[in-house]
Amino acid sequence: MADMAAISAALTSVKAAMELAKLLRGADLSLEKAEGKMKLAELMEALADARTELAQVQDLALEQERRIKELEQAAETRGRVKYQAPYYWLLEGERKDGPFCQQCYDKLGRLIRLQDLEDGVWGCMTCKNNYSRRGYRPRQDVVDDMEF
Repeated sequence: MADMAAISAALTSVKAAMELAKLLRGADLSLEKAEGKMKLAELMEALADARTELAQVQDLALEQERRIKELEQAAETRGRVKYQAPYYWLLEGERKDGPFCQQCYDKLGRLIRLQDLEDGVWGCMTCKNNYSRRGYRPRQDVVDDMEF
């Protein structure tokens, strides 16, 4: 699991930095100046590694949070999508929005609005499938809330 490896690496870097900090704090004045500078450089490197690892962990957490929200939204939408052969509809209260492509929704989980090609024939501009259901006409009194 990648995120557990990143967390482990970050903790290892923090532990190394803490050990170096303890060593520097406990060092007596007899340490040579060069040795002190070397330990300080090691401490700075360990802290930089820890910061990088923790930034990666933060990125992973944000990506997981984004994915969870995406899945929650898909589940909410899925509960409002109804199949009425040969296409799908999205129910929004009393309003029936659509039609949407059956193939695109079944294969990709995407609601692709069908285009009215001619009397009773609807086409998907994404997968290029055509659907027909004689007698259906969109209501002229319903206007989409889309901004142009």
